[in-house]
Amino acid sequence: MPFDNTSLIPLLTGSGFTLWLYRTSDTRATALGANYFSPAASRITTGDLILLQSSDSVGLLPVRSSSVVAAGVVLDTAAAPFRVNRTAAQRFSVRQAATAVAMTAVLAPLAAGIVSNGTIDAQAAIVGPVPEVAFSISDASGATVRGPQTATVSAGTATATLPAPPAGSGYRMRVQATIDPAVADSSAPFAVTAPYGLLLQSGVSLLLEDGGRVLI
Repeated sequence: MPFDNTSLIPLLTGSGFTLWLYRTSDTRATALGANYFSPAASRITTGDLILLQSSDSVGLLPVRSSSVVAAGVVLDTAAAPFRVNRTAAQRFSVRQAATAVAMTAVLAPLAAGIVSNGTIDAQAAIVGPVPEVAFSISDASGATVRGPQTATVSAGTATATLPAPPAGSGYRMRVQATIDPAVADSSAPFAVTAPYGLLLQSGVSLLLEDGGRVLI
């Protein structure tokens, strides 16, 4: 539609400057066409501003020389605005390289005939990076009665000699890695007997080592 002079309303006037409001159902492109505002040339002057509310935008248009309305600045638009979407995704990951290392300790069978005044030789086969083990003897209740005695592992073997506990049964030998208590092994229960005495015959009598006579 053509320019409507009644729709051009002064909003602010002072010092030779006027801010105008112009509402129209025309598009902004139509309002900026050649000679659109020519009917208002007698009212508007150079330096005035026109707040244009068109069908597709709101803009601020400056009036230049010869009452020509310039393109001005678009303040709002009915079209979809230009958008810049910025997203950020932070990734964090951890990689751990691990190699399984086997470590075992296996006790060798103990010698039979252990007496309370003797010693017990223990030996264990060790697999893996175990530098040192500890040998100990526990009683039937699980209490440690001898040791622990540490031994250095050499060529996959560790040995130790522990004094025998008092006469009794249910004893166990145990070997355990000092760097990892889970690397361990225990022997089968064993018994410790009282020491044997030497019997000597003197005539028809039997004598003990200390000279005591055995009565028959």
